Amino acid sequence: MGHAGSLPPGWVDIHCHILPELDDGPPNWDQALAMARLAVREGTAWIVATPHQRGRYQQNTPAVIASRCEELRRRLREAAIPLEIFTGADVRIDEGLVESVKRGEVSTVGTGRYVLLELPHDIYLPLDSLLRELKRVGVTGILTHPERNTALLRHPEKLEEVLSAGALLQLTAGSLTGAFGPAVRQFAEELLLTGRVHVVASDGHGVRGRPPTMGEATRHIARRLGRDAADILCRRNPARIVQGMPVQSLERVEAAEPFWRRAWRRLAG
Repeated sequence: MGHAGSLPPGWVDIHCHILPELDDGPPNWDQALAMARLAVREGTAWIVATPHQRGRYQQNTPAVIASRCEELRRRLREAAIPLEIFTGADVRIDEGLVESVKRGEVSTVGTGRYVLLELPHDIYLPLDSLLRELKRVGVTGILTHPERNTALLRHPEKLEEVLSAGALLQLTAGSLTGAFGPAVRQFAEELLLTGRVHVVASDGHGVRGRPPTMGEATRHIARRLGRDAADILCRRNPARIVQGMPVQSLERVEAAEPFWRRAWRRLAG
């Protein structure tokens, strides 16, 4: 397992639904191992296994997820697949979340200093109070795939409260390469170029459709911002998240006009 401050030889994917039979990820162990092989071929060295948690997935307790991760590690060793697995979850936001975190009922990422937070697909919930309460108990929220939330596409300015509360933003790799359509791609690009993004992850769900691949996105980031930026977003920062360490922010490469105003103008046509 990765030690504090160490860097893996490849990409670190902190959001991947690789555990079988827990959610809408792989239906069996064969498919989970196929996902692992594909991720390794794409250059990934560490994966945080993040099945959905809470909402419709109350059965995915931290104990269940930890046990399934251990079984995956065993199968990876037997198959000689060089991939390290860490525990986590894609946690649906609800009003009881902070108390559940305090009681240990939520799977945080790696060492427990960060938690992935998922909004409903088509609405935005005010997050300022929740994120600040999490901070007070020593946990930093990471908002997953904000670029794919239809309410945020219409009102990108709402992300300012998320960032002001100290949360991080995680883009989906496929958003940067057009997998979710042109509007999502434009919004993702806007967040990237204005330094709002802290980490990029696959949000992989299977071998086909939504694969656990990072390579194309890392090449895109390198073309737009340079290789160092790609390394920060796809290796260094996610490794630091797994290890419970502070992350590095990217410098803005666009003008100082509020990003949400520019994003809204571009998305409006």
